[in-house]
Amino acid sequence: MFCDLKQAIQVSLLLEQEAAEAKDGDETEEEHIKAARRKILDSCDTLTRARYMRTFEYINEHAPYLGTLISRSKKRDELVQLIGEMQTMINHTHSEDASRLKARMGSYAAPHPDKQLVFPPIADDSKSRAKMGFNH
Repeated sequence: MFCDLKQAIQVSLLLEQEAAEAKDGDETEEEHIKAARRKILDSCDTLTRARYMRTFEYINEHAPYLGTLISRSKKRDELVQLIGEMQTMINHTHSEDASRLKARMGSYAAPHPDKQLVFPPIADDSKSRAKMGFNH
């Protein structure tokens, strides 16, 4: 879920448009619109597209109001504000998780992973939960 929500929504909607066009065989769409869509979709590989679609489906499942905002062009300002707030929280959570791991990461990254350098690999503290991993 740690991705650019705006881009995930944009790519997912473009993928849905492309699938609908392929299904209907509708040739009325103008060439410059198709070219713009292809340019955006070509910038993502298949794994990224799949991840964006999973994220989009997850968001639609857990925040159905967002789907309503996407379908209404009059609510575009509210949609942009809501996506911005969601992205801020995602970035904050991601940053907080990473910053807590940085101090401990050196204990687990061995220069030669095939050699056992420290036994036990997790610090043997007097705390009862020290053997469980990161400071439970």
